[in-house]
Formats: sequence, C-alpha cells, structure tokens
Amino acid sequence: MVPSFRDGWGTLRSRQKSSKGVSLYSRFVNRPLGRVFAAGAYKVGLGPNAVTVISGLTTGAGVLVLALLEPTVTTGLAVALLLVLGFALDSSDGQVARLTGRGSIAGEWLDHVVDSAKMVLLHAAVLVSLYRYGEADPAWYLVPLAFQAVTVVMFSGGILTDLLKRSAVAGPAPTRASTPPAPSTLRSLLLLPADYGVLAWSFVLLGLGPVFLGVYTVLAATNALLLGALLVKWFRELSALR
Repeated sequence: MVPSFRDGWGTLRSRQKSSKGVSLYSRFVNRPLGRVFAAGAYKVGLGPNAVTVISGLTTGAGVLVLALLEPTVTTGLAVALLLVLGFALDSSDGQVARLTGRGSIAGEWLDHVVDSAKMVLLHAAVLVSLYRYGEADPAWYLVPLAFQAVTVVMFSGGILTDLLKRSAVAGPAPTRASTPPAPSTLRSLLLLPADYGVLAWSFVLLGLGPVFLGVYTVLAATNALLLGALLVKWFRELSALR
C-alpha cells in the first residue's frame, strides 16, 4: 500500500515530542510546519537522513546568499525564507524517523553535525557580509564572533549535559506520568530570543543596515545571558548526580 500524506499527518499528531522547554515559535510554527514536510517525505519515501541532507543544503543556500550578495531587502527576504525552510526541515527529519521507524544513531550524529555546521557558518556569513558591505565601525565585527561562540557553547553544552546525565543514571528509566505536565507559556515566551527561527526571520531586516545590526546585537546579548543561566543550571544538575 502506497503511504499517503493524510496517514502520515494523522500518525505524527500523536507522536510529537514534549513541548517542555520549547519556545512559542518552535511549538506553534516550526514543529507544525516540519510535520507537513515530514508527511510529504513519508508519502514520497524519503528517509530521515535524506531530509537532514536537504535541510542542510537549504540552510547552506541561505548562508551563501547572505555571504555573497549585497544586503538588500530582497537578499534579506531570500536569506530569511531559506533559513526558515531549512529549520522546518530540520524539525521534520526526527518526525520522519519516528513515523517510519528508520531512526538510527548514525542519523542522530548526522543531524547534530549539520546543526553545528549551520550555527558556525551562519554567524561567519554575517561577519563576511559586514566586512564586505557594512559601513559600521569594525568593532561591530565582534558581535557575530561573540554570537557564534555563544551558540556553539550552548549547543555543545546542552548535548554533553544530556549525554552525561543519561550515562550517569543506572537501571531502568523512571516511570513517567501518562499525561506530561503542560509546558509553561511564560517560559516559552521568554525562550523566543534564543529560538533559531526568530534569528532566521530577523534577516528580513538585512537591507535596513543599522536596524538589522541592532536587532542582531540584542539577540546576541540575550542569548549570552541565557547561556550564563544554563551553564549554572547544567553544572548544578551534573553536580547532584552520583
């Protein structure tokens, strides 16, 4: 029997990950959009690794446009759309894995490698664009460098914390309640500045020069503050493990 889009969509609605610790954008925009792409991939027979590669190529196209073309309104819109599309596809590869049962350790590794490359290259492209076309003081070059460092530490720190916590817990996983607690709307709202989707849409302002740089700097500062809080939280959690 040929898989149908409707079957894939219906099954995915009951196989979504918890929304705890997820921003409003990812919860209400990116994951539902990724579900659409996942159902489409299921219909045409694409596996999760293929979706990951397509996601990486789409994001890569946005990074190249940002680095190589003059920052106009049109360029900014193209960059934003490519990054948003790549982000939605990044959400769909895991959903395809759950839907088809074709998830693997190698697939998870590939997904993390693509994510890490995306984070490094995007901020590098902002730096290249500022150097080639920007009229601001060169001191502003430090902003994408700092933003890049923050995102890399946040990403690797989160993955390493999860890995160490899982390896430190012996025995069977604890029994969870059948109905998980509802995610905090306030927390989801506060996490918006750290959501990659918000960063992606900020490139719509690319052609406005100082406006984009101001928004980009605010996002960088907000992420730096969040990273500081997360580092303290992660260290305390790991210190409590025996």
